[in-house]
Amino acid sequence: MSMGIYNFHFGKIINFKFIMLMSKYSIPFKILSTNHIIIDAVVNNVAGKFLIDTGASNSCIDLNKLEKFKLKFEKSYETASSATGEIYETYISKKNSFLIGGCSKTDFDLILFDMKSVTQALKEKDKIEVDGIIGSDILIEFNSQIDYMKNEITLEF
Repeated sequence: MSMGIYNFHFGKIINFKFIMLMSKYSIPFKILSTNHIIIDAVVNNVAGKFLIDTGASNSCIDLNKLEKFKLKFEKSYETASSATGEIYETYISKKNSFLIGGCSKTDFDLILFDMKSVTQALKEKDKIEVDGIIGSDILIEFNSQIDYMKNEITLEF
């Protein structure tokens, strides 16, 4: 949302400022026993559970969830790394839609890789199935702020 502010002097506009008014959305999250943050988000009109990872450069989806999120993909020749080591087999899915709280993004690219080690560990420990990771690409774009006392993340756009 935007708004113009005019300053008048004897009936003439002497200064014009354009101000962006930001919308904020606060979204509740859950902290798992592993201290991971999990949040609900929607990809291609399909709801899922995602980890918030401020150290991840890109948002990702588990390669095993292709059908669930209706993802079209192609091989990526980039290598990625995670806390468990390098990931050599990665794919990219282009032109996806993404919704978290009231913040949406279209024409959004996602990285795909096999997240089996992550998903199995969380299933065993917290009895929860994770579909992917929300990374810094989204968190920075929406000027995210994590409030651990309120268990919510605030996004601006």
